Order: sequence, then C-alpha cells, then structure tokens
Amino acid sequence: MTMNKLIVYSLGAIAAVSVMFNISSFTGAKTEGEQKPYVMIDVYEIPAMDYKGVHIHFGNGKTEYVPFKGMNDHHIDDNGEILLGVINKFHAEGYEIVSTTGGLGDRSGFITRIFMGKK
Repeated sequence: MTMNKLIVYSLGAIAAVSVMFNISSFTGAKTEGEQKPYVMIDVYEIPAMDYKGVHIHFGNGKTEYVPFKGMNDHHIDDNGEILLGVINKFHAEGYEIVSTTGGLGDRSGFITRIFMGKK
C-alpha cells in the first residue's frame, strides 16, 4: 500500500467516525415539550416546627402537605408509614427516586429532600 492511499484511507476513517459521532449526539436531544416531570419532597422532622411532615412540591406553585402525627417515640413507625405512603403513591404513578439529600435543621431536627422523576 502506498503512502498516499494510507493517508486517504486514514482521513476517510476519521471523517466517517466524526460524522457518526456528530449525528448520534443529536438523536438523544429532547424538545421542550418532552421534558421529564419531577416532584420534590421535603421531609421536615423538626419537633419545634409547626408544619413538620411531608411537603410535596409539584412545580408551578402547586404543593401538598401531609402532617406527621408527632415527633414522639411512639409515632416513629406512624411517621415512617406516612413518608412511605407518599413515595409509594408516586412510584405507582410511574415516578422513581432520582436523588436524596439531608441535613440538620436550625431547630434541632432533620430535613430530607427527595427528588423523584417520571420514568
């Protein structure tokens, strides 16, 4: 094989790979109307807070609040069931947990944030 043929074949192969890469990078792009819906769930486990419980944020100003029964030892299981009920409701509607985070609240309690996205 001559040097000129090797250069031509090499440039052709590079061009073909480049074209396939550029075409495939656009096939996964979504239009604005296809955006995946998300729900954000805030869990406030803060005894001194008046609105302790599960706060669900749907976007566009729409929210839902599910109160906890109390922050006493005998309500731990009840409050766990409340949170699982909310998560299971969204799971049944086709959502999955995307990420979670948590930290200490400023009134001696814990705040958990759960992001769920449509499958």
